[in-house]
Amino acid sequence: MSLCNPLFLSDWRALILAAGFGTRLLPLTERLPKPLVPVAGVPMLALTLNRFRRLKPRIMVVNGHHLAVQVESFLEEHSTGFQKLKYLYEPLILDTGGAVRNAARYLRGPFFVTSNADAVNDIALLPAVARHLRQGSLVTMLLHDREPYNQVEVDASGRIVGFALPPKASANRLLAYTGIQICSPVLLDLMAREAPGRPFPLIPFYRRLLAAGRTDLAAYVVDTRDRYYWRDLGTPEDLAAVEADLKNRCGLAARLGVV
Repeated sequence: MSLCNPLFLSDWRALILAAGFGTRLLPLTERLPKPLVPVAGVPMLALTLNRFRRLKPRIMVVNGHHLAVQVESFLEEHSTGFQKLKYLYEPLILDTGGAVRNAARYLRGPFFVTSNADAVNDIALLPAVARHLRQGSLVTMLLHDREPYNQVEVDASGRIVGFALPPKASANRLLAYTGIQICSPVLLDLMAREAPGRPFPLIPFYRRLLAAGRTDLAAYVVDTRDRYYWRDLGTPEDLAAVEADLKNRCGLAARLGVV
């Protein structure tokens, strides 16, 4: 499917995974849900929403659990610019795979994108989408070199061939997941075999697909050292580091949507 195809512009979907408790950010998250913890005065969820708003998905989905009323109210106030913004409350946290399965009825378009809420980045998504559509992959995971988290095994052709825990000796490259992926709707059909309403993590599910012979899990490698900015927002130290970077790096605030 070409990027010039109207389906790209009008019918793709996106999911922001935002249901975590944020235990590493305690005591901030005792009264504030993790997605609403501010980064330089801007809730981290707003940063992710701003990036998707510019890309104009037909349906934008956000899941949540902890202090859910606050997240839902925030989304009601920040729905401008989206054709449809849907909040999915999870009475039981469904983990990454379960959250995608739970949102399946909203994600059936030519492709959908999932992104973690607890990372900030300025990675260009469109080149990765173009590669995904050109290759016809089931999943395209955006990966980067980020020790000590490099555990996704990629062969010389760019296929994901394993998820090493702990990393094993191999001629293949080991990289880290950025928390962003592009998915074919076929993935939703495969997930439909999982028990509805039950939590399951994404990576073990992908391991099962690889073990069953799937060869269409692809890697798209991004340079987050020199070209793009990426940082996890899991701890107070991470928040402080982002705020320092915003002060010290010219133009970063505009690229991240902080201003």
